[in-house]
Amino acid sequence: MTIALGAIVVVTALICASAIFCGGGKLAFERGFYFVCYRMSDNAISASSLSETASSYGGAGYILSYGGNYYVTLSCYYKNDEAKAVCANLKKRDLNCTVLAVKTKEFRLASRNAEADGKLYLGNFNTLSSLSTLAYECANGLDTGKYSQSEAKRVLDSIADALNGLLKANPNNCFTAGLRELLKNCDEMRGGYLLSKNLRYIQIALADKIINARLN
Repeated sequence: MTIALGAIVVVTALICASAIFCGGGKLAFERGFYFVCYRMSDNAISASSLSETASSYGGAGYILSYGGNYYVTLSCYYKNDEAKAVCANLKKRDLNCTVLAVKTKEFRLASRNAEADGKLYLGNFNTLSSLSTLAYECANGLDTGKYSQSEAKRVLDSIADALNGLLKANPNNCFTAGLRELLKNCDEMRGGYLLSKNLRYIQIALADKIINARLN
């Protein structure tokens, strides 16, 4: 089953950290995220108001802080052409969105125990990336009717379980606060009827923790 397979991939990513490069205090982790954004703001209060509007349109409404600005997101993709195609379709419906492309390459690793921390942190990145993809696939499944409510809730539970596993492995480091925030996001979604925008919110929140990671 797709959901079970996704959970296995997540666990594997957590245990098997590979292709690590720790040299000169750097950790290599390359990923591309392409966010379809409703609006950009230079202050959090304005972004919060715009988030509610984006959510009312069926978008994630997640506020991504990046490069000194706040981006109110609708959705996220892993290929630039897919994001541009979605954005173009939304513009035809008079929704003047834009695409924010963010590519990770290297992270500074300021640690006295760089090798051990680097392996742990790479495992964290791999797992967060796998979970983000899992949430994305579930959101698409809800849109197409491929996933039922019970299946979507199992996916959300699997994501929360994996995050709890990460939290146990990272009880007091630069990932801890972000993992707790992600678990809070999952708990807030669990209570009611799951919509695709809820899973997209979780997807983008997971991507956010990768993009804005500050390693120590």
